[in-house]
Amino acid sequence: MTETKEQVWFHCGNCGSLFESGFEHDETRVCTACGKNPGTGVWPLVDILESDPEPNRSNFQKQPEALIEDSDRRAVRKKRSANLMMKGVVVWTFLMLLAVWLHTRNLKSADEKDKIEQVASRMTKGTLADENIALLNKALPDCHRALRGFLTAGTPEGRNQSVINPIETAGKMATFYSYNPLPRVDVKDLQRIGQEIIRVGDTRMVFTRWKEKNGVEFDALFRRNAGSWRLDWNHFSQYSEYPWTLFLAGEGPDEAEFRLLARQRLSDSNSEQIDSRLIFTMFTPAFGNSGDNGMESPDFVIDRQSDEGLLIGAAFAAQAAGKEPFGQKMEALQERGLVRLHVRVKRSIFGGNRTFRLEKIIACHWIDSKEVGYDLEELKDDIFGN
Repeated sequence: MTETKEQVWFHCGNCGSLFESGFEHDETRVCTACGKNPGTGVWPLVDILESDPEPNRSNFQKQPEALIEDSDRRAVRKKRSANLMMKGVVVWTFLMLLAVWLHTRNLKSADEKDKIEQVASRMTKGTLADENIALLNKALPDCHRALRGFLTAGTPEGRNQSVINPIETAGKMATFYSYNPLPRVDVKDLQRIGQEIIRVGDTRMVFTRWKEKNGVEFDALFRRNAGSWRLDWNHFSQYSEYPWTLFLAGEGPDEAEFRLLARQRLSDSNSEQIDSRLIFTMFTPAFGNSGDNGMESPDFVIDRQSDEGLLIGAAFAAQAAGKEPFGQKMEALQERGLVRLHVRVKRSIFGGNRTFRLEKIIACHWIDSKEVGYDLEELKDDIFGN
């Protein structure tokens, strides 16, 4: 039986053709295409294809199944590439959104910073101005939290946590709000429109002004108490021991303390009073609206040179000159010609009619402080001399 020699493919180094020949070593082997010794490339091409040292070179001996596998691998690589591209787009989008958010936040911070700088520009340059600016920067965040905490608290206990002297204030607050409604303020629409440092005696306080979008506007004063800045609730609520309107109607105690607005009565010629008497009326303002005033009292008549007359006269004179107590720069919310008083008033019956007497001027402001607002001894010296 004739043995069939194994035929393999060879590559001709002269003409580049492929030809079949026996696998064994044969120095007489010639290329069937050019008839020359194949020279370079005489080793069997099958060894090259099987070892495949250059994977990027086309391999024409691979079977159809291998080609399908290659196609599948290319599809997987394309899918992976597409997935990577999609992930890149998602990451880029996230980074852009983050950048926009940070930019918006920085703008808001810049707005707050501009407000503080505007306050600084209105202050006198120097060490005191620098100290006031530093104090505002440090105190305002606590002031915001205190006011928001008070306005959003759902219980008296919660509101007490935001005010000065909470234990002392708790009972007063409960009684006050049994006669008066709680202020309705939407903190989401509330904006601080003014702030400054005032000095009440030896104590520096933060005086702020706030406005809601619907026009409600009010002042809020803060003092450092128990390690944090808290709301002066007596000033904020315009606290009185009993509703002024009911007191005028004859109800409640015969004597009580009130925080009121006062208006000086002019003579028939509409000129300022020049005699020894000072005549004025008092009433309560509505919260958040300086023009909506409550019931006005009968006339109070006092001696201009009495202690009460000197203090009230000084308050009216300062208001006419556009000056506020304790160096306050912001103009008062109430209309011109009105002054804030903290007074003690007594009611009595005389000849079958109710009469009212001013017992004491406690202060020419509404702040919770023992400071009156004006130096009574200096006022006496100005009138009577030493």
